[in-house]
Amino acid sequence: MDIKELRKEMMLAKKTDQKKSTILAMLLDAAQKLAKTDGNREPNAQDVLAAAKRELKMANQSIEAGIDVGNTVEILEVFIPKTLSPEETQSIVDAVVAKLPEKNPKLIGMVMGTLKKEYGEKLNMGIASQMVKTALS
Repeated sequence: MDIKELRKEMMLAKKTDQKKSTILAMLLDAAQKLAKTDGNREPNAQDVLAAAKRELKMANQSIEAGIDVGNTVEILEVFIPKTLSPEETQSIVDAVVAKLPEKNPKLIGMVMGTLKKEYGEKLNMGIASQMVKTALS
């Protein structure tokens, strides 16, 4: 979601759901701060995604600490693309590794670069990294 859509969503929520509006305002502010620290530029969709991930992580930490965050997690998850399942990730890793001339642990960086370039946010890179290490060892 880009910044204009986020602002529009926030304004619509102001009329119907004050809690959601507050969470979206917080997200907008976090995205703007990220853009400002990165060359004082206008925020974009990547800033919204990064801010949503950070805010979601903090909300989950609050939940773990026993703090009620209401529906914050559900609101923020809308801004984060769903990742592929571990089975789907394994299939993709296997396909990329199969194209290599040899199974060599030194090729981990190349494989991870390919996965990030082709699948980006669709893969959980932590899980993919472990699968790549296993496949190349």
